[in-house]
Amino acid sequence: MRRLPALVGIASIALLGGCRDWRARVDPSRAAAEPEQVAVAGEPPITFEKKGHEVLLTPRATYRITGYAVETSRHLLDQWDYVLPMDLALVWGPVADPAVLGRMKFHLSGRYVSWWHDGGGPMYGQGVLESHVANNHLVPASDDVAKELSRIRVGDLVTLRGKLVDVEIRDRSGKVVHRSRTSTSRGDIGSGACEQIWVEAVDVERP
Repeated sequence: MRRLPALVGIASIALLGGCRDWRARVDPSRAAAEPEQVAVAGEPPITFEKKGHEVLLTPRATYRITGYAVETSRHLLDQWDYVLPMDLALVWGPVADPAVLGRMKFHLSGRYVSWWHDGGGPMYGQGVLESHVANNHLVPASDDVAKELSRIRVGDLVTLRGKLVDVEIRDRSGKVVHRSRTSTSRGDIGSGACEQIWVEAVDVERP
């Protein structure tokens, strides 16, 4: 459940070649806005049962984000992936630019997203790139949302609407066997820096 900082190095042409076509078609104006987040307090948890466990999702904020999908992961994420079945790495703002994306490589594994930038092209101040790349742990609110999320491919323009949630999972005896908090800041990195989203609606566009 992390967003890792940039690792700056020399990226080869071979490393970037596979994604060059979709990156060239990215329209920066479509993902220019910062995520919209409004804190909520006192809302009751969203509860459901899955695989013999009780799941409680505590809303922290309403949330809307539009960005380009740079990596997805749906299989064998961790022990609790039946509750959080998909990870989606998105970029927006200054990173959603062909001139920037053409010099970047992304990798999503084990709930971590990491990225590399070769140092060329547009340059930004400290923290700008880090704060516009995010890994999101997604919980679909319905079967229809789950079906739409399954359509997402690298290069798609994606809008997610829902709530940032803390996650708690209890076994049949009521013992808490997993607890994780959502990030509520785009500037954090490392463990706990990912957004956990109860996804109520999703729009997917292929550029």
